[in-house]
Amino acid sequence: MVPIVGNVQPSSRARPAASSGRIRFAGLACLMGGVLWAVLVVVEHLQVSVASIVTDLLIPVPMLLGMACGPLSLFALRASGSSRMRWGGHIGTSISLLGICSYLAAALSKYVVGYELEFFYPAGALLVGVGMLTLGIVVFVARSLTGWRRMAPLFVGLYYVAMIPFQIVFFIIPSGEPSPILLGFWSVAWILFGYAIWSSAPSVERYASREDTTV
Repeated sequence: MVPIVGNVQPSSRARPAASSGRIRFAGLACLMGGVLWAVLVVVEHLQVSVASIVTDLLIPVPMLLGMACGPLSLFALRASGSSRMRWGGHIGTSISLLGICSYLAAALSKYVVGYELEFFYPAGALLVGVGMLTLGIVVFVARSLTGWRRMAPLFVGLYYVAMIPFQIVFFIIPSGEPSPILLGFWSVAWILFGYAIWSSAPSVERYASREDTTV
């Protein structure tokens, strides 16, 4: 019996994991997370007079939730490639999200326990840096993203690695505190990362349209 080609469905492995609309939303959320980070740095550096709840809660919480959409969207795009490489992507994503949760715990601690738990800030930075470096390497090697977008997740991790020696030598050793400005420039990498995800949505649409024409 000749199989009916029209009834054959493409395997779930071949399908994109999310719609282009969701990819655009995730990319925009990550981009806005980076923008909110930059705004927070400017407000604190210029010592703009705003209520403490704005800089301690109303900006950081949506900022961190938006940034979390970055590694999650790479998971949705299946940017880690084959099953062998995908484990590295899962590990990088998990570490990055754990770091963002640590940042979120630091932001919420003042309102939950009455004082800031400073440990969560450096722990969050380390986890996000290591996680995004791992995820960025996997995405770069997998070649699932095209052009400069392939470098965008890796750039987020590389900025952290490059920043640490400057923080230690020029700020932490002399004053005991890292530079919030140098840390704030990390937001630029997240903005580019978010835009890379947002601009990847058309490739998802083309993939879906090719599926429709071949079914």
